[in-house]
Amino acid sequence: NSYLNHGGKELCGRRNREGLQFRTVAPSKSNVLARQQKHAHLPCTIHVFRNGDLLSPPFPLPLSKNTSLQWDALLATLTEKADLRSGAVNKLCRLDGTQVSGGEELVNGDYYVAVGNEEYKRLPYFELLVPQDSPCRTLWY
Repeated sequence: NSYLNHGGKELCGRRNREGLQFRTVAPSKSNVLARQQKHAHLPCTIHVFRNGDLLSPPFPLPLSKNTSLQWDALLATLTEKADLRSGAVNKLCRLDGTQVSGGEELVNGDYYVAVGNEEYKRLPYFELLVPQDSPCRTLWY
């Protein structure tokens, strides 16, 4: 929740600053980059299921934007945390089975499935492993 509030403050501050610019010149590229980089450092947390495992609940994986931008480092962290029977985590999939190809696609608070060498197993992870009364669950419906 504080993540959302922080984002709101960020946007308001940005809008005010832009409103105060009296020049009609478009902001320089460096300003735009600085703004994107500032936004890029917001921490977020994703929740990760293990492929084919309907006994273990999803584990939270806090990400700094730096981690999520270094995809190999992210997969290495996932490998450590997920401890898949099949070994290393080779890919991360959304619950519908589509593969995530980079950290910039990850969404704060979303659920993903860590997949090793095997195929993604389409199972009711969320329905079976996230309690009905979980605060995360209410965000989904």
